[in-house]
Amino acid sequence: MNPMMSNARYFQYWRLCAAMGPVFLTAFLLCWGMLGYNIPPIPADHTPDQMAQFFRTHYNEVRAGMAGAMLFGVLYLPWTLSITKVMELINPDHNNIVSTLQMWGGGLTVVPLVTSSVFWLTGAFRPDVLEPVTLQMLYDMGWLLIDMFYAITTIPMVAIGVAGLTDKREKPLFPRWACWYSIWAGLSFLFELLMPFFKTGLFARQGWLNFWVEFLVWFFYILLITYYVFKAIPRLEQERAAKLANA
Repeated sequence: MNPMMSNARYFQYWRLCAAMGPVFLTAFLLCWGMLGYNIPPIPADHTPDQMAQFFRTHYNEVRAGMAGAMLFGVLYLPWTLSITKVMELINPDHNNIVSTLQMWGGGLTVVPLVTSSVFWLTGAFRPDVLEPVTLQMLYDMGWLLIDMFYAITTIPMVAIGVAGLTDKREKPLFPRWACWYSIWAGLSFLFELLMPFFKTGLFARQGWLNFWVEFLVWFFYILLITYYVFKAIPRLEQERAAKLANA
């Protein structure tokens, strides 16, 4: 096989996996956010009867939304792998640990994304026979899981930034500011620690800091990293082609 053709095929899967980031984000916003009525979340100070009314009124939308969120949530995994492959070539001699942390952290992020949807889907499955307090508990459990499992997502976000900052190229694959944004965004999730102590205000699950700021930070992180992964792949493709030509 022609080495150049082999080289192009080698990277085409990277591009396909990288494209799963925006696909995931779009589908998740539609299914989990809009159909699931999680943008914004139902306030934590709602009564059990109010929560029961929600599930008994919108059970079909929630079922469809959570089923879609569980389906498309796994796309976060191939997107994570595309980043890992790029990170492995930033500085091959020193980045094995951080790329592994990024791969495992990003892969395990799928767990709260998908599992939290199970609780909301359960509430929408038999809302007519479940007690209001049970429906309230299921909704709370979903939000506590997806918010309080934040640390597993912080790890790959910090790892990406650290790896990018060690890039010795004259023009790094990831700009310094994007690396620092990734680190800052990951560490900003520490505010989620306050969520279980508040049912109203900016730290509650529906609060502007806990929800609007933190989720927007994460959404922009996905778009930002995807953009620079797509820009990095052709540069790495050229580097590999040059090595193959000189071999």
